[in-house]
Amino acid sequence: MSSWATRPLAIAIWLASMMAAPCAHAQALSSAPLDADGLPPVVITTTPPPLDIPYVQYGVAFTTEFVASAGKMCGSAEPCILGSGGGIVARAGRRSAGPWYFGAAYELSKQDPSSLYRFATLQQLRAEARWYLATGYDTQPYATAGAGLAGYGNEWGVDTWGPVIHVGIGLESQLSRRTVVGIALSYRMMALRSFVDSTGAEREAGITQLIGIDLSMEERDPLARAPR
Repeated sequence: MSSWATRPLAIAIWLASMMAAPCAHAQALSSAPLDADGLPPVVITTTPPPLDIPYVQYGVAFTTEFVASAGKMCGSAEPCILGSGGGIVARAGRRSAGPWYFGAAYELSKQDPSSLYRFATLQQLRAEARWYLATGYDTQPYATAGAGLAGYGNEWGVDTWGPVIHVGIGLESQLSRRTVVGIALSYRMMALRSFVDSTGAEREAGITQLIGIDLSMEERDPLARAPR
């Protein structure tokens, strides 16, 4: 059969398919539940774009360190050399495409030494992890834990030091795709070594317990291109 003879048949098939598509679409709409006006409902989603690529996440936080128990560092005869205070934290880490963040933090806070130090500083270097709970919204809660080293002394010096561990919970909210703000509440425990303070009094080794509150702002830089 020549091409001239088959061309009308091909055109007819094409026209039939074009007419069938609107009919199928109308049938699909007619099967959907209708609203009070007899129209298909409009579905609006508030779910943000998925965090589907890994990021470098970094930023700073203002922190307070409330001393819940200074342990043997505060003897009955001498003033307590370690009281509550506050300072700043610098953080950087990797936020995975899933729920995990792994990073490091350096914290410097000024504590109340009961006038035994000119400028009492508590320094902490910690490895930290977070596990985010997916909510489908711009705000996500998370659990955090970490461990590292702490040092305490006068004017950025280290008179005593020891390991520190912490656990906590937090809440993080996206201002934009790359900027997040958050708040976290943490329980920290430090095992500080014995030392002699500025008055010559010996402070025994012991466990110090603190409650930390962080107010943070962090940025995200993508490590890979988002899939299309």
